[in-house]
Amino acid sequence: MKTKEKIVEQYWKAFDEYNFDLAGTFMDTNAKVIWPNTQEIFKGRDNFILTQKNYPETWKIILEKLISINEIVISVVKVTSVENLQSFYATSFFEFKRNYIIKITEYWGKISEPPEWRINGGWSDRY
Repeated sequence: MKTKEKIVEQYWKAFDEYNFDLAGTFMDTNAKVIWPNTQEIFKGRDNFILTQKNYPETWKIILEKLISINEIVISVVKVTSVENLQSFYATSFFEFKRNYIIKITEYWGKISEPPEWRINGGWSDRY
C-alpha cells in the first residue's frame, strides 16, 4: 500500500476509535476541510479536530474504498450513528504535502430508501 493511502487508512481508523488527536497528527496545522453539502470550510487542523471532539453523536466508520489518482487519495466510508442508526456515505478527496494532509473535500450523502416510483417502474432494484 502506498504511503498516502496508509495515512488515510490510519486517519479513518483513528476517527472510528474516537482518537481525534491521533487523527490530527496526519494533518498539516494549516489544513483545510471543506464540506460542500453544508457550505462549510474548517480552516486549520485544530478547528476541525475540535469540531469532531464536540460532535453530539457516536459513529461507527467503515472504510469501503481507497483509491489513489496522481497525488490525491479518494476514500469512501460508511458512517453509521450508534444512537439513531442513521447511515451516510462520505466520499473524501485528500490532498497532501510532504505526507501530511493539507486539504480534505468531503461529500456526504444520507443512506435512504429509493423512491417507490423508481422501484415500481422497474427502473431500479434494491441491493
